Amino acid sequence: MSYSNGAVGTCACGRLAIASCNRCGRTLCDEHSRTLPPAPEGISANAMGRYELAIRLADGPHCEGCRADIGNYALEQINNAPRAPLPSHWLDRAIALSGDQTRSDDEKVRDADLPSTLTAKDVAAEFLRRIERPAQERVPVSPPSIMRNPDYRQGWSVDCRRTQYTVTGPGAGRYPLPCLVSTDGDILGPALEEGDKPGQTWWIVPESEIDLPRLVTGLAQLLVLSAFMPPPGTPAI
Repeated sequence: MSYSNGAVGTCACGRLAIASCNRCGRTLCDEHSRTLPPAPEGISANAMGRYELAIRLADGPHCEGCRADIGNYALEQINNAPRAPLPSHWLDRAIALSGDQTRSDDEKVRDADLPSTLTAKDVAAEFLRRIERPAQERVPVSPPSIMRNPDYRQGWSVDCRRTQYTVTGPGAGRYPLPCLVSTDGDILGPALEEGDKPGQTWWIVPESEIDLPRLVTGLAQLLVLSAFMPPPGTPAI
């Protein structure tokens, strides 16, 4: 049934329908002819882009369910496409995965394929062997006293600790304690003090405290970013 005002019946929500779904014929009001289905969780960035493009560019009016079917078909096509081969070395593999848009986060964790014998010390040593930029950060490794300033160590910050501390006020919540890979190959971080706050002096972090996949991923990303930094000694513009 159609009406002189352009309506073609009644939408399932009870409002007047102005269109029919091109796939299933369901009558739709203006709002439900434009409703988009939620994107699936746990998919790659590339798959997310293909899914959103497919559901938005569906030809003519479609109901939410049919748009989802169109998006899922696009996902099937991209999931069946061949993946780029990954390097054999665990750090080269992590570098490749850091820029990979075809794998989901879960797939990246699985495909990282870290050696069972790999330690945090090994990871730090390989990072130092490859990094070609000087360290830009420093942390205190001894407490200050009346007679002397604290000693410092230089290095690169990386998010890899398991222990969290509490932040109150703006940005309140639980956050991982910071870590720094020093130029000497040690992984340093503050200890928790009374009140669930990080201390002022940084110490060597035990191996059991380090999330190894996060350490590898974080250092791989630092190596990627270092390629875009100006060479040491380049004057500021």
